[in-house]
Amino acid sequence: MLKFRFVPKYIVLLIILSSIAFAWEYANNLGGGLDEGRAISMCADGGFFLTGRSNAWALGGFADNWYDYEMFLVKLDGMGTEEWVLHYGQLGEGYYDAAWCVYGTPDSGAILCGKTQSPKWVDVPYGYTTYYDDILVVRVDKNGDTLWTHGYGGNRFDRAWWIKGIPGTGDFFMTGPCASFGPDMPSEDYENIWIMRIDSLGEVVEETYWADTSRQGHTDVRWGDVTSDGGCIVVGATDMRDTSYYYAPYDSTVTHRISRIVLIKVDSLCNIEWEKIYDLGCADHYPRGITSCVDDGFLMTCYNKWPAWTLGIRLDENGDTLWTKYIGLDPFDPSIRLANFNMVINDADNGFYFAGSGQGWGWLVRTDAYLNEMWTVTANFGSQSEVFLNCVLTPDGGCCGFGYTYSLPPSAYSDIYAMRVNRFGYDYTGIDEVATEKPSIIGLKTSPNPFNSSVSIEVTGAEDMSNQAPKVEIFNISGRLMDQLTQYGPQKINSKSGHEEDSENIPYKFTWEPKNNIPSGTYLLRAKIGNIIATKQVVYLK
Repeated sequence: MLKFRFVPKYIVLLIILSSIAFAWEYANNLGGGLDEGRAISMCADGGFFLTGRSNAWALGGFADNWYDYEMFLVKLDGMGTEEWVLHYGQLGEGYYDAAWCVYGTPDSGAILCGKTQSPKWVDVPYGYTTYYDDILVVRVDKNGDTLWTHGYGGNRFDRAWWIKGIPGTGDFFMTGPCASFGPDMPSEDYENIWIMRIDSLGEVVEETYWADTSRQGHTDVRWGDVTSDGGCIVVGATDMRDTSYYYAPYDSTVTHRISRIVLIKVDSLCNIEWEKIYDLGCADHYPRGITSCVDDGFLMTCYNKWPAWTLGIRLDENGDTLWTKYIGLDPFDPSIRLANFNMVINDADNGFYFAGSGQGWGWLVRTDAYLNEMWTVTANFGSQSEVFLNCVLTPDGGCCGFGYTYSLPPSAYSDIYAMRVNRFGYDYTGIDEVATEKPSIIGLKTSPNPFNSSVSIEVTGAEDMSNQAPKVEIFNISGRLMDQLTQYGPQKINSKSGHEEDSENIPYKFTWEPKNNIPSGTYLLRAKIGNIIATKQVVYLK
């Protein structure tokens, strides 16, 4: 459900469609136990694949065998209707199979990657003194039937967090931490980063390992992206270790995890082209997402634990930092964190979508290219928490977020949850089966832009304008309603000819003169007639 969110002393005002629940929502209790939604991907048929881990199918019931996890895969159609739910792995006490990523294949099937501790795939089976993770990859057809399953790894911890298809080929890039192979392995004290290219049958075509030669702590990798040259870029953390030091605000010695960011670029054959390590001067860097930018380079997100904020890091094509900016902060008091974000993807207009959580709500945020917020929507079902861990760009330029909720009855555990919005942050309602003969659109013009005192706004082009005047609203980059405008048009009589004009072609005119307390910045204009909406950004410079 979308709602206004009220924080003590501060109000976060969101752009919303209505105060009722979204029509395009999907929630499911898979079996009464823990259901954790980790990743989402578009299906080639226009639907969605959802994956993660669940102990809903545990032998003997999850209450007595809570560590018996399975990979799950849910198939939805484009409107969020469930088509099927399946699970993969090996059932049994202590067997742990989890999917951390899914990618929709061109044949309307999917490929899943993650981890397994099940005897069928690990090198040291459960029941021995020591057992470890291996990578588990499952490829399925459009009905969810298994085409093949592969385990990868050795006799230490090996996992895969990300997999994605390579355009123009039938191959995939996959990455994760590896303690079995590569320099100085096997080891229980640290890991390498393992980057693989596998073919359509799961066979390894090329692979490489990245090692932190300082060997001061563990190394992990969480996400990646395929680059325009057919290679890939992956982001993770290195030098991860606990350290103790005196912390003045507590007047005591505290222990915190510390780490640094590592970014690795490889070519199409997994040869390392360059690597970067970033130390931002905080206690712990926990990078989760990276996406290629339309105008070259990358945007990377990092969760810093001290302070506990999300930092966006804009990089050029060589991984050098162009600029950084914190996101998810209260626009009225930036010392207050509203949300942290787990995933970032491109939008359709050189901006970005973020998925995360804060204050017990799941958050989807759209920003411009410089991380100025255009709108924010949140999901909230009740007194417990909701989390978005992943999101995907939809064909209409909108976004679908996926994660889990703790609020829905009857389960006392988490249930999976997805929500789709259009590019304006409104409920996705699809397209009517019968189109009108002449689709209604709105034209929105501004002049000047940027402006320093007032901006003229013209709204044109909608057929319905002959019957009703448009509504124009002004929002700041955080979604706060700043102003509502009154029109003084259209003029239906042409002053030169004296003939009545077609009102469809004559603009409604508005003027926005910001009040003295409105600061300089980027603002979103929204014109609306019935269900027809147009938006445009303007820049106000005092």
